[in-house]
Amino acid sequence: MNELISIMLLVLLSLGFTLVSVLVFFYAERKGSAFIQDRLGPTHVGKFGLLQPFADLLKLAQKESIVPTNARKGLFFLAPVLVFASVFAGFALIPLWTEILPISQPNGGILLLLGLLSIEAAGIIMAGYASQSKFPWLAMGRGLAQMLSYEVPLGLSVLTFIWISNSADLAEIQANQSDISIPTMLHWPWNFFGLKPETWGGFFTWNLIRYPVLIFLLPGFYLSILAESNRAPFDIPEGESEIIGGFHTEYSGFLWAVFFLAEYGMMLILSLLLCYLFLGGTSSPIPYIPYLPWLSFHGLGWLVAKSWVICLSMIWLRWTLPRLRVDQLMGLSWKVLTPISLLVFFLTLIFK
Repeated sequence: MNELISIMLLVLLSLGFTLVSVLVFFYAERKGSAFIQDRLGPTHVGKFGLLQPFADLLKLAQKESIVPTNARKGLFFLAPVLVFASVFAGFALIPLWTEILPISQPNGGILLLLGLLSIEAAGIIMAGYASQSKFPWLAMGRGLAQMLSYEVPLGLSVLTFIWISNSADLAEIQANQSDISIPTMLHWPWNFFGLKPETWGGFFTWNLIRYPVLIFLLPGFYLSILAESNRAPFDIPEGESEIIGGFHTEYSGFLWAVFFLAEYGMMLILSLLLCYLFLGGTSSPIPYIPYLPWLSFHGLGWLVAKSWVICLSMIWLRWTLPRLRVDQLMGLSWKVLTPISLLVFFLTLIFK
């Protein structure tokens, strides 16, 4: 019974955290794009337009969802549900609330998480096929090629961290970055000068710093999560300037809002994954300072702050860079990111 209550609380906390984050990102996107394009953005709904996200969600909830006459209606309604469910279920495998709720995480949680997020591709295929329209069909093929291509460097990157941490459990990967006694690549150059950075704590315990070779993996991982989230310059499945609106061209009202919510949810969950793998998860970036130990506290707040900064950088890039062509995007994945991911994986095999 206690386990059931904990699971229900986990669902409510994850849903609330996702919705609050989406509202923050939506407002930041509206204001950020306006600032970059020298506009004001929302100003009238609430102070500084702070209530604009609530107004937009209320508008979308009231709009009629129009279904094309020739659409396959069952699959048409199932597609957004499948996309949102695959993203939202992934939050159960992120050890966000383990300090609050006594819920055990599966040993291979990170692999299960990647499997769940891959289901989103099936939802995109279903949406394009069920619409029975040429533009969603075209976007369906583009989206499938992109997501499958960028899952290769993403998966290779995750394998690197599994090898480093000897575990596929995100909680254990997080714990390893909190253990200052584990010898790593970081020890070698510093020990030559008689220094011991493993006792400093803070960002010195992060995987990115303890294993300097991961610096070459971080840009590729970041680009992969951009592509998985369909964010510009990797928003080829949508491509409103080329194929009207992409795989959800025929969707409107609340059904379109579900796709919109799933995209922001994918941004958030992949940003959390990046924080757990590279940036120490809930660990503080501030090293230990004598007489000021409270500055280096660990907690959920650090994880949320790191993930939100990553999501805001995605919003910044959307309104800064142009969209890549399909051949450029595929070439970047197979000719650049995949070889770099393989090289870093083999280097970690050698050094470890």
